[in-house]
Amino acid sequence: MTDDYLWDGRGPRDEEVAALEGLLRRFGAADPDPAWRLARAEGWRTTPGWLAAVAALVAACSAVLWIGGRAPQPSWPVVRLAGVPMAGASPVDVAAQLAVGEWLETDAASRASLAVSTIGRLDVDPGTRLRLVESRDGAHRLALVHGRVHALIWAPPGQFVVETPSSRAVDLGCAYTLDVSRDGRGTIEVSAGWVAFEHEGRESFIPAGARCETRPGVGPGTPYRIDAPPALVTALQVIDFGSPDPRTRRDALARVLGAARAEDAVTLWHLLGTSASEDRDAVFDALARVVPPPVVVTREGIRAGDRPMRDAWWNALDLGDAAWWRGWKRRWP
Repeated sequence: MTDDYLWDGRGPRDEEVAALEGLLRRFGAADPDPAWRLARAEGWRTTPGWLAAVAALVAACSAVLWIGGRAPQPSWPVVRLAGVPMAGASPVDVAAQLAVGEWLETDAASRASLAVSTIGRLDVDPGTRLRLVESRDGAHRLALVHGRVHALIWAPPGQFVVETPSSRAVDLGCAYTLDVSRDGRGTIEVSAGWVAFEHEGRESFIPAGARCETRPGVGPGTPYRIDAPPALVTALQVIDFGSPDPRTRRDALARVLGAARAEDAVTLWHLLGTSASEDRDAVFDALARVVPPPVVVTREGIRAGDRPMRDAWWNALDLGDAAWWRGWKRRWP
């Protein structure tokens, strides 16, 4: 190969140079005028050929290193629904991208819709602040500081998680609304499928048609049907977030058991695990009246807090398999 080809394309072309040109072509722009290229070659003819080759090699290496070092972070598309939401540091005029680590914020007059990678959609109401924490195959995670979001997820269970100040919401194939106040209190309402709420070992399973509250320092409370009797809901507030006095809690439990209907089996099931051991017989009887316990479930086992027995009884409620939750939970770091 002669030096001429490096400058003006004349003469034979070395195969390695040709390959290098192919690699770099997409990063460059075409010469606007072939005559300019020839004039440039004539003016720079005094430059040694080996120096030009070294310069080309350095440029190629720099391009490769730059490309490798600037791999883009995963991001989710954001669409403005009203007002001017903020994605990262930029206002969303029509559409934008929210990268991992960035915040999405809506003021009192703005709303947005966020694509949850390729597995769902999240509509964001006014007055919401959230951050995209993680997005990779099989694991997508947000942190909701405050505000209200509406999630619709069509992925397999466990792929979408929302962290709140008091609980972690794990999607198990569903649609739900999650509301978090500025003091960290939260409420989740499930309209399809079911969601798991978890905090430091305290767990709640919320099926479609049910609601669950969560509090900082406590975690999730007891799920209840959206149409549950008001007396039951009020008593649950005492049991979950009220006085720790055993007598007060026992009185509240009696009011729950007295108001519970067959539709409130999900509430009774949760109370099997959260009630004091001496109160579990009463809960056992109340749940057994509406959903007979499987043969593997015994009164003594429930009284002792046997979790596999409770899981077997959950499966008898026909609300989904508890093994989903146990399996996905083991995958978390």
